[in-house]
Amino acid sequence: MLALLFYSLVGGLFSLFGGIMLLLRPKLTIRFIVPLIAFGAGAFLSAVFFEILPEAIEMVEEPHPILATVLVGFVAFFVLERLIMRYFRKGEVKHQHSEHTESLPTLLILGDALHNFLDGIVIAFAYLVNPALALPTALAIAAHEIPQEIGDFSILLKAGWGRTKIIFVNILQSLLTIPGVFLGVYLSRTIEPVMPFLLAFTAGIFLYIAASDLIPELHHRSSHRHFFRIIVPFLTAIVGLYFLIGLTHSH
Repeated sequence: MLALLFYSLVGGLFSLFGGIMLLLRPKLTIRFIVPLIAFGAGAFLSAVFFEILPEAIEMVEEPHPILATVLVGFVAFFVLERLIMRYFRKGEVKHQHSEHTESLPTLLILGDALHNFLDGIVIAFAYLVNPALALPTALAIAAHEIPQEIGDFSILLKAGWGRTKIIFVNILQSLLTIPGVFLGVYLSRTIEPVMPFLLAFTAGIFLYIAASDLIPELHHRSSHRHFFRIIVPFLTAIVGLYFLIGLTHSH
């Protein structure tokens, strides 16, 4: 069990490395906040289409229920965001763009928390198949989530969060790999049949965050002149994560 605890920490906390390095240069981060948000949007889309969704589809014979579950996740977070905007917004002000995006940190944390929990379950499944596979799986999870965590940290900085708060919250949600690992071990036969749908639901959440919050935020914060400043980091995240995921899956 100590080995599993170590693997869960590797899978969860090592992915924070890129984001923490980003916080060491906060002024530089603020200067490049628009490219970083673009990078984050690309990272989320890559995680959905190159990692989470293909993995969910591979686990089932019929993909249509998986795709329907992606839509459920997307719609669920749309409803959740409207509820947050309706009942938890600060003050009674007329609608403005910032009112839409003030719920983004909450959605981001919830989506990442669920994803980290599921990563823990994946590590546990790998361990049950072959204990030697657990560490490579944990390292692969950490590696392909580093770009996504950079995007997360930049988005929270843009929302006005302090560095200490960002690190504390991200450490807490990263530690959710630990209960995911142990739940995956003790309830492996129960969780395994629904795992594809949990992954698909997470894919829907990430797709919603990228398409409904991050990309509109890029349109709002940048002028028409900022083409390459947005497109280059956006495509870099997509292409980079594609090759990184391919590399981790080839081992």
